[in-house]
Amino acid sequence: MEAYFNELSCYPLCVSKENAKERAYKFASLLSTAKQERFNVVRCPDKGIADILLCEDYTVADLCYENIRGSKELLLLSMLRSPYYEPNSAEEESYIKSVFTTTVSDDTGETKDKEAYGLSAACLKKSIGLNFCSCQFWETQKEYTVIEDCKGNKTVHKILAFSLPEDFGTGFYMQWQVKTQPRNFLDCGIDPKKKCCNLSSDHHGNDKLKAFAKASLFPLPYIIRVVTSIEYTPHSETFVKNIQIKANRIEIVLKWTEEGLGMVVQTTARNELELRQIADELEKLFGNRR
Repeated sequence: MEAYFNELSCYPLCVSKENAKERAYKFASLLSTAKQERFNVVRCPDKGIADILLCEDYTVADLCYENIRGSKELLLLSMLRSPYYEPNSAEEESYIKSVFTTTVSDDTGETKDKEAYGLSAACLKKSIGLNFCSCQFWETQKEYTVIEDCKGNKTVHKILAFSLPEDFGTGFYMQWQVKTQPRNFLDCGIDPKKKCCNLSSDHHGNDKLKAFAKASLFPLPYIIRVVTSIEYTPHSETFVKNIQIKANRIEIVLKWTEEGLGMVVQTTARNELELRQIADELEKLFGNRR
């Protein structure tokens, strides 16, 4: 995968080379974590690292070439690649036709709308941005609003851009993965007619739960069985009530029933991401049912 450097986070510039090195090394730590998350390339401006300012007249390229064998310098050199857009690509064409802006705040609280180059690429490529830790705004904010204006027709985008390695452990990133990453669920290999439906013996509405499980859930290859029924959840607004991460189970509610009948299903999920993606699939399939 490819992430996109947010050039707006270069500002405010560092006041000294010592500060510049500290900023660049923090960013290298962010790149290391991004690489662990399978982002092997971070796209940057047209002239590459020579376009990324650290302080006045001192760029990432200058820093790297002063210590070209340093581990952090090598990471910066290997992962930061230009350009943001491949020439003549559909994304470049969209960028040329539109103006992309985002609202930026400085440490005094003053806000300004700025044209966004890197974040526009992250929007159009459905990826994420990566920031320098240049001020509190970039360090604390995780999600940004980017306005795409194409001849007066405006589209609002929500885009993630991270400044710290631990940002990859946030719910923002997990939700981004749920929505964007490929879904390759395991097939349990059990004949739908042979899947088990274990419900509490004294649970009113078992017949409705069993009928729904057999007709709608058991044909899904990633559903193994019904584990048990759960307490009523009347007036539930969602089909998925909860996920049990350690057990790879999902609690669901037949929200169209007056009582809010519910049960727990066992899935083939191999990790939290797959479990959340299966939950998302179930919500899409049954969340609008009345």
